[in-house]
Amino acid sequence: MVRVSTRGSLSLAVSLACAAMATVTAQAQTADTPAVLSNVVVTASGTAVDIREAPASISVITREDIERKPVTSIAELLSTVPGVTGGLSGTGAQSKIRLRGLPEKYTLILVDGKRQGSSAAVNYRDDLGQQDLDWISPEMIERIEVVRGPMSSLYGSDAMGGVINIITRKIAKNWSGSSTINYSKPSDSERGDTRQLGFNISGPLSDKFGLRLGGNYTERASDEGNGGFPGSYQSTAGQRKQNFNALLNWQLTPDQVIGFEAGQGTQRATGSDRRLANGNQAIGQWGLSKLDHSNFGVSHEGRWGDVRSKLNLVHNKYEDKNDTVGNNSSETALDGRVDMPFKLFGLDQALTLGGQWRREQLDNRDTIGLAPIDYAGNPVTSSALSANTWALFGEDQIFLREDLALTLGLRMDHHAKYGNNWSPRAYLVYHPQAEWTLRGGVSRGFRAPGLKENSPSAATQSGGNGCRSLAGMGWTSSSINGDGTRGCYMVGNPDLQPETSTNFELGTSWDRNGWSLGTTYFHTNFKNKIDYQALGLYNGYWWTRMANVQSARTRGLEGSFKVPLAKNLEWNTNITKMLESKNLTTGASLLAVPKLTVYSSLQWRLQAAWSATLSLRHTGKELVTTGTATSFAKAYTTFDVSTNYHVNDTLTLRAGVVNVSDKQTRDLGSNYDNGGRTYFVGLTARF
Repeated sequence: MVRVSTRGSLSLAVSLACAAMATVTAQAQTADTPAVLSNVVVTASGTAVDIREAPASISVITREDIERKPVTSIAELLSTVPGVTGGLSGTGAQSKIRLRGLPEKYTLILVDGKRQGSSAAVNYRDDLGQQDLDWISPEMIERIEVVRGPMSSLYGSDAMGGVINIITRKIAKNWSGSSTINYSKPSDSERGDTRQLGFNISGPLSDKFGLRLGGNYTERASDEGNGGFPGSYQSTAGQRKQNFNALLNWQLTPDQVIGFEAGQGTQRATGSDRRLANGNQAIGQWGLSKLDHSNFGVSHEGRWGDVRSKLNLVHNKYEDKNDTVGNNSSETALDGRVDMPFKLFGLDQALTLGGQWRREQLDNRDTIGLAPIDYAGNPVTSSALSANTWALFGEDQIFLREDLALTLGLRMDHHAKYGNNWSPRAYLVYHPQAEWTLRGGVSRGFRAPGLKENSPSAATQSGGNGCRSLAGMGWTSSSINGDGTRGCYMVGNPDLQPETSTNFELGTSWDRNGWSLGTTYFHTNFKNKIDYQALGLYNGYWWTRMANVQSARTRGLEGSFKVPLAKNLEWNTNITKMLESKNLTTGASLLAVPKLTVYSSLQWRLQAAWSATLSLRHTGKELVTTGTATSFAKAYTTFDVSTNYHVNDTLTLRAGVVNVSDKQTRDLGSNYDNGGRTYFVGLTARF
């Protein structure tokens, strides 16, 4: 049985009452209706372009998609996009989004085109924490643009796999806003329920100043018992996520605006200290017990005739507030760009020129200075790590003909340790007929080693699984290090080189009268892939360390289609097929991602104010690695049903069932729990 605290019930009741009061008041005011999706995208190139002209594989999640079902994590929305896997679980590795099968460290996450740093290095191991997607209220989001494939020519190191750009709602000309409340309850009484409250409000303070405020509170209760895992204690811990963001715009002139923004958020794991009667831990916690995120920034946007400029200074900090107080990472970035149209040799062109300076800092006393010495026998310190980088980049869209455009891009990143790295890109978009689009290109991606990866003083300790590669050198599970510990130390390496990739893609699409069909083939070759390699017994200690030891290749197909079956009935489907995901050095499978994923939905507008959606998600056979053993989890399919009813311009109600057939992934050999059948209700009030 799910327990709900008196305090929690009171909070929910107050929230519902506030929303109801806002609805009554709003009936006399101008409605802030959901915005209609623009076909213009801003992430795939230096300048804003129509999505059919975008020189990249890009998908857009609309405001309507966001409002259809409760969004307890933005990863749930992203998992519906072709080329995207993950977002299938509330916690664990499968809660994270992967673009074209690449782990989350290869994906750059932006908010309104601005970097928000990463909390990964604050954890004991970088892959053990949450992905940084949920530091902003879903109520503040206008749309999400997802670019798949290397975008290092524009965005640098972290965009080797692609870019997720969360674009927020603009400050309204008149005071208006919205508030959303959702409640979700699993059919299994031993699973925790989820409550969510979010709001967004904005308007003018004067003729020159505008203000936007937004916030979100999401709480998932802990599972009871052992969550149905016989003989284990792998239930899901509860989570509490809250954030608040503010933006103040100062309109200096009609063509010049300065923005000041700040935000603060906290993510907690709750209930993880409960114990079973036999003394085992009842709840498996994922990530840090309490992680804080704070950010502030200043920006300027200007128009100088046909020329536009942007300048952003942002600072993000992540701090462990519970497990090891003081562990923190921060990133400060200053970037600017100028966009200008011009004509050369009779050809219209759009040129973007820009630069970036960035400083990263990390203080993690769980890993930095953990080993008593480094593998060379030198003493190590627990001092913070830091790195500075700067970059220059340019991109030119050349309109060769009315139906043919060539995009050329080049970025030079300078790293204090690794020198200069060049990332070129070339992409063609061609319309042989009005309905047809052919696109394709080649791009180079790179990722500089992280602060832990390139430091010999940063170590984690393995009890055995991370030491298996040492077995051929004499290591056994009973081997003892010089400090009396068993296992081995897994450390960074100052001699690493950046990982690089070369990506090829070719796609075609057809759009006519509401019908659309598209497919893209992608092929990526990796060099200098970084992973742990056996080092051996040095100075009385067993070591593995990071090394550029592998080459790899991934290939796949992405497809989508939209069919208007009837006047008010539309069928949308996205498909991702991984053709190859191989470590060329070892011959092993490189990535534990499904071979086939399908997301398909029927959207039916029963009446002008009433709509319903039936969606299907198929997750194909997937490689699962436990220690040194590998197996395949079975494929499975789930169904969701949801409905939305617009009572009036100010009130929308929603309800539905997620995973109608109650398909349980833990019964199929998977290494994650998808949560089972869940019922939800919610409302959005606009005022």
